[in-house]
Amino acid sequence: MSASKKTAPSLYIRVDIPEKYINQFKEICSEVVVEPWEFGEPEPKPTVDITQFDVLYTLGLHDNLNIIKKAPKIKWVHSDSAGVEAMLNEDIKNSDVIITNVKGCTSVPIAEHTIAMLSSLARGVPTMIRNQINKTWVEIPVKDLENATVGIIGYGDIGHEIAKRCKALGMTVIGCRRNPSKRNTEYEPADLIMGMDQVDDVLSRSDFVVLALPFTKDTSYFFNKERLNKMKKGSYVINVGRGNTIVDEDLIHSLSNGHIAGAALDVFEVEPLPKDHPFWQLENVMVSPHNAYNSSKHLDRVMELFLRNLKLFSDGKPLMNVVEKKLGY
Repeated sequence: MSASKKTAPSLYIRVDIPEKYINQFKEICSEVVVEPWEFGEPEPKPTVDITQFDVLYTLGLHDNLNIIKKAPKIKWVHSDSAGVEAMLNEDIKNSDVIITNVKGCTSVPIAEHTIAMLSSLARGVPTMIRNQINKTWVEIPVKDLENATVGIIGYGDIGHEIAKRCKALGMTVIGCRRNPSKRNTEYEPADLIMGMDQVDDVLSRSDFVVLALPFTKDTSYFFNKERLNKMKKGSYVINVGRGNTIVDEDLIHSLSNGHIAGAALDVFEVEPLPKDHPFWQLENVMVSPHNAYNSSKHLDRVMELFLRNLKLFSDGKPLMNVVEKKLGY
């Protein structure tokens, strides 16, 4: 933002937000209108004139921002999700509209979820639960985490939090990212950081592979048969990034023939996951309902970030968490 004059922005919200936060928004804004778009429902039409609104708060996973055609003065769109793929059409990419997201608000919960899944796969928890249901008492094969190697594909904020926890478990951590020279200046937990052009090497070294990739044209169906075949026989995969990173049929084949020992999947190309999808039935797969981001503190984190940005916007100052529209994250 280039302006420096303090303003009282007008805010249109398409997400259901508790009243206590709305009241805080009203202390900064000249007008606040809330008309939620429920996930899975058809897009509702605004019931108010939105031509004069300059801030839009919505969900980046399913809003393609067609609404902006009716709101030409929108300067800033905030996504209630880290993913903004639905928003980034060519018109938005080429516009001056600023996009921000909740990057960072979900990193710790996703890292904690990842450790839970990683430990569960290593200790045979899926088999343990089935055996408990069937009252079957048999020894379950397990894999040690200490000295095992985890490859984190998509080594950003989330990957960094995962790496910290993996190091505490005595694991060797390899991060894989677009810019391998980038390091965390305060504390870098990864033993090695490699470029995305070396991803096949990372896969071949890793006992556990964590996918934490954003949605871009380069990551779509990135994890295919060729990449799965590069993984160690008997290794595990955990996906907490984007559902369309994986070619489902190829992963199902690798899980069924035993090349991949197991998978924990939190994100899917179609959500909710269809009831007839093979992932539900595979005994070496753990399915969670896109829940890794969740936390009892999630809403507070998101609201704190948005309020800080709303004050910055009002003061004409640069915003936090601005999405690089050309990159997609």
